[in-house]
Amino acid sequence: MARIALHVVCKVCGHLFDTRIRTDPASFRKGTFAANYHTCPHCGATETYRKAEYVPRDVPSGTPAGRPGGEGGILDPSQHSAGISPGKEGKGMVKYEAKKFPSFEVELDGISKRTMEEHYKLYQGYVNKANEILEKLAALDKDPAKANPTYSEIRELKVELTRAIGGVKNHEIYFDHLGGSGGKPQGALLQLLERDFGSFEEWQKDLKATGIAARGWAWLAYDWDVGRLFNYIGDEQNTYPVWNCTPLVALDVFEHAYFIDFGTNKGAYIDAFFRNLDWGAVTRRAERFGIFRHAGVTGS
Repeated sequence: MARIALHVVCKVCGHLFDTRIRTDPASFRKGTFAANYHTCPHCGATETYRKAEYVPRDVPSGTPAGRPGGEGGILDPSQHSAGISPGKEGKGMVKYEAKKFPSFEVELDGISKRTMEEHYKLYQGYVNKANEILEKLAALDKDPAKANPTYSEIRELKVELTRAIGGVKNHEIYFDHLGGSGGKPQGALLQLLERDFGSFEEWQKDLKATGIAARGWAWLAYDWDVGRLFNYIGDEQNTYPVWNCTPLVALDVFEHAYFIDFGTNKGAYIDAFFRNLDWGAVTRRAERFGIFRHAGVTGS
């Protein structure tokens, strides 16, 4: 048995740090090992680290997995967007795949099947364009002399990649937490909303106003730096990201999300969104990232 260094990522705060595992060279080459659980040096969370999967390659015995620029890596698609599959190691290529969502298998209150079906086509378009742009970037001659901030091919591709990937990730959160019965959440999530907004009703009022004021998205997110929830606007798929925050509720307020059913009445659509919100999905997302523990709420 040997001790091998590799990188792991804390699922709570996203901090990348080194750890070590005990394994034999044969298991190392096959990728049949997982990272030991240790305390994250950044946020102090324990037993919250992504499985480290080594992509088998012809490497000399003892090569550290996950070393920057080296042969290994940490790839656990189940901990990232479930619509991503790993591509060829070494080229940094991934392939986005459109997911299926339970919200398409139920009748929503006020949001029609037609709206959902048309909306899904837009999501598929973002998936396809993300893959197309990634392929073009892989083949692009990345000569710095050809790069230009006014216009250059690499600028165009890099900017539009953020919009395409944003369109994938944003819609996956949105579709994932539709199909519920609305109302109030329970337990730790309700406690956290009441703590940070004064009451559930005040949070709902705030998000509705945020959504009406937004041109594309309204978000409920958890800020890891201050340990609190807040609502904010994202006017496009790739605008106004707030670093070190985890989105929990994604409210799509582009016209395509509501115009078939509500015309220009965005407020009525947001009311329907609340009626169909699956608080169980939101709670599971918060639990997966360790938000309740970090925020110090127990739900009791």
